Amino acid sequence: ADDILGTLALKAAKKGLDVVIVTGDKDCGQLLNTNIRIYDPRKDLFTTVESFTEKKGIPPEKLIDLMGLWGDSSDNIPGVPGIGEKIGVELINKYGSLEKLLHHAAEIKGKRGEKLRECKELAVLSKELATIKTDVEVELELEKAEMGAPDTAVLREMFTDLGFKSLLRDLEPETARKEEARKYILVDTPDKFKAFIKTIPHEKHLAVDTETTSLDTMVADLVGISISTSPLSGYYLPFRSPEGENALGEEELKQIGSILENPEITKTGQNLKYDMKVLKRAGIELRGIVFDSLIASSIIMGHIRDHGIDTLAKRHLGIEKIPTTDLIGKGAKQVCMDTVPLKQICEYACEDADVALRLEEVLAKQLEKRNEKHLLDDIELPLSLVLAEMEYTGIRIDCKLLKKQSDEVAVVMDALEQQIYALAGHEFNVASPKQLSVILYEEMNLPVLKKTKTGASTDESVLTELAAQGHELPEAILSYRTYAKLKNTYLDALPELVNADTGRIHTTFSQTATATGRLSSRDPNLQNIPVRTEKGRAVRAAFIPENGWDLIAADYSQIELRIFAHFSMDETLLDAFAKGLDIHRVVAAELNDIDEEDVTSEQRSAAKAINFGIIYGKTPHGLSQETGMSLGQAKLFIDSYFERFPKVKDFIEDAKYKAHQDGFVQTIMGRRREIVELKSGNKMKIARAEREAVNTIMQGSAADLIKIAMINLARRMKDEGLKARMLLQIHDELVFESPKEETEALKEMIREEMEGAMNLKAPLMVNIGVGKNWLEAK
Repeated sequence: ADDILGTLALKAAKKGLDVVIVTGDKDCGQLLNTNIRIYDPRKDLFTTVESFTEKKGIPPEKLIDLMGLWGDSSDNIPGVPGIGEKIGVELINKYGSLEKLLHHAAEIKGKRGEKLRECKELAVLSKELATIKTDVEVELELEKAEMGAPDTAVLREMFTDLGFKSLLRDLEPETARKEEARKYILVDTPDKFKAFIKTIPHEKHLAVDTETTSLDTMVADLVGISISTSPLSGYYLPFRSPEGENALGEEELKQIGSILENPEITKTGQNLKYDMKVLKRAGIELRGIVFDSLIASSIIMGHIRDHGIDTLAKRHLGIEKIPTTDLIGKGAKQVCMDTVPLKQICEYACEDADVALRLEEVLAKQLEKRNEKHLLDDIELPLSLVLAEMEYTGIRIDCKLLKKQSDEVAVVMDALEQQIYALAGHEFNVASPKQLSVILYEEMNLPVLKKTKTGASTDESVLTELAAQGHELPEAILSYRTYAKLKNTYLDALPELVNADTGRIHTTFSQTATATGRLSSRDPNLQNIPVRTEKGRAVRAAFIPENGWDLIAADYSQIELRIFAHFSMDETLLDAFAKGLDIHRVVAAELNDIDEEDVTSEQRSAAKAINFGIIYGKTPHGLSQETGMSLGQAKLFIDSYFERFPKVKDFIEDAKYKAHQDGFVQTIMGRRREIVELKSGNKMKIARAEREAVNTIMQGSAADLIKIAMINLARRMKDEGLKARMLLQIHDELVFESPKEETEALKEMIREEMEGAMNLKAPLMVNIGVGKNWLEAK
């Protein structure tokens, strides 16, 4: 966008026009000249060549030289660490340009000179990234720039996707709800229910939705059920209502339950995994599910985060649903759904079922058009049934052990706090970034590596780099934060989440939260339990099975590397996996041109970093930060890798090229991910998007793989009548609990199904452990 802006501005200026660029982006200062000014609408301020030069201390054309040193964290332009704007201006004014400065870098003494010499390549790259192109192939036809009438259909879809609710209201101020012919029926008496129950069993397909007292399915009571069998129609069956007025009873619930449990009557809905669990607690097993608009939307538009039914109704049907807050309010004044008057809740609930039914037709067509219907039918819908069962089952935890660990961590944190005070020279609020910033940059004069809107950053990446430079306080702060997160997020929080009825914690798995198709976990998030520290790993010891049972943990060995070898078809990698060799040792031997038995632990670690770094698209800068190599060494290491493994390089370049051509990438099962930023004019964003493209193929394919394994395992465990249960999925790992007499059979079943889930060119391998807790099973 900046490149197009710059090109158009210069074209217009050359035509003798008085040009104003409306932007708050400081990078555009380089475009200023006698015919071009900049207007910042937030500050109501015009900038000219003269005012820019007076404020910055350099002319506009020297801004890119300055940014080569200073960088820009908002655009991921690194600059030279430790050199800020003030020093940068002095150096550019003294030497005239970045290139001349770098040419004389040997003359500059102290850490400043050392950084300039060490980061020459980074500075040149930063200047290149900061330079706005003014020769983009775009024509300036002023007559075509005249304002015309808005295209409301295009704007509606765009505003919906971006969440611009006020703009949507401005676009259609009268109302977006245009249907007067809705037929929503309240079934609130035995006679009405008898009439309803006579007709509904003859339906072949229906949409279902539940209203409840809570978003937590493990404590929620069923308030009502809504059903829609044709567009613009619906029934609402209340089972709780204000003061019990006109609520149906156990007999009616049993009869509607027989409909919902009948697999011959197929079902659709929005986020049916929620409804499955709510109905299960009410004694009903929801069967015959053939569609879910939430999951379908996430398959079609994985790059969009909001797949809520209100958003989908607006995006695909052009209607604005009744907001939930209209019924129950929000904040401190929010009421429970069973207190809402029946007439009001009837319209709201029937609309939910009605919209879900209509969304099925629209989204099913899109899935067919994209050749992704199989993802819904064969993977995501069957998986939602497995996940509902896992969430409903939950997992036991040892609260006494967590309390003991919390007390131990508190002692460590107290000691760290005293150490931090000693290093800082006085006491302060260790949890306050603002106070820490003052100490680091004003009192201790440490170099400012990254700026934020409120000042100098104290985030993890900055503290890590400062610690690597030998500064003790940032290192101590990092340790303190690690322990504080462990204590607050897990040791203290998990016992509070134990369900009073089941004695277990019940996480929720999301199939729609990631662009790659990976599952995520929330309330609590069990996929982010720390594993790098001893005390972090120890948290897993608190996860325990049913009394007298075993806990089994099974995880894929180096799954993404095996998928990478499968796609790249590199003979060396495939041969190593086929022979069961240590892949990192094999790569280290290749890169260092030595025999495998001569590989040192340091060489293997470096090879491991690059093996995973190649998948995740690490740059020489990123690899040098992770391994401690110099930038030059890291670049040489990556170049050497691609020379030794040319098919890997070919695969990556082909994947990037295809992503640019198609605008998306696909996993091994054909799951698409649109890579929007490939169209960006910003080189850093394009590079990041290319890394995302390659990584999505690997990570998304690994997600497809374990989902298939979970579906097959759950089906087989049920078919063979096992009492064992699948409890957790943590990316490449599955956790089970099993009666001791079933453990050996289950282990064999797990190995067969996980290793046989897909037929890859690189054979799959699963590590399986058994123990009395999760840590021991690892």
